[in-house]
Amino acid sequence: MRHMNLILLIATIATLSACAKAGKEVAEELGIVPSSCGSDGARMQATVDGATFCADGHIMAVSDHTSANISGIGLLGNTITLQVDTLAEGTYVIDEAENAVLFMALGTPYVSMADQPGTLSISSHNATDRRLKASFEATVRNEMNGTTKPISGTVDVTYSVTE
Repeated sequence: MRHMNLILLIATIATLSACAKAGKEVAEELGIVPSSCGSDGARMQATVDGATFCADGHIMAVSDHTSANISGIGLLGNTITLQVDTLAEGTYVIDEAENAVLFMALGTPYVSMADQPGTLSISSHNATDRRLKASFEATVRNEMNGTTKPISGTVDVTYSVTE
């Protein structure tokens, strides 16, 4: 009888495990969160140290007509902020002084570095529609412990203008 209870317990656990889905997958199926990362004009996605990031929690882009600040928050709380120093199409350096990148993972900051500059490529900017499309690649470092992470991603945002 004891073996029968153990077999039933194992079968139940196996069945429940096979049917279990991650919370995000269930939310996608229910339409609470989209199954793709953002939409045209409201997208920031990246790969950080091999892990996928999507600003599926909140995205904000603000410009002063010459530069922009884009921040995206993932559902898990990780955040990427990209400072774009010029809106002109082209390729630019990313370091701690120009076109900086900040990645926050569980409250731990990682910032772009001068000794390992990255690149920001602005592929499209439409001032009338306030739409910016760009890609970026850099290495970010935690200044407290020296840990580095490679980061690369794309943005397609419609920004608001502040004076």
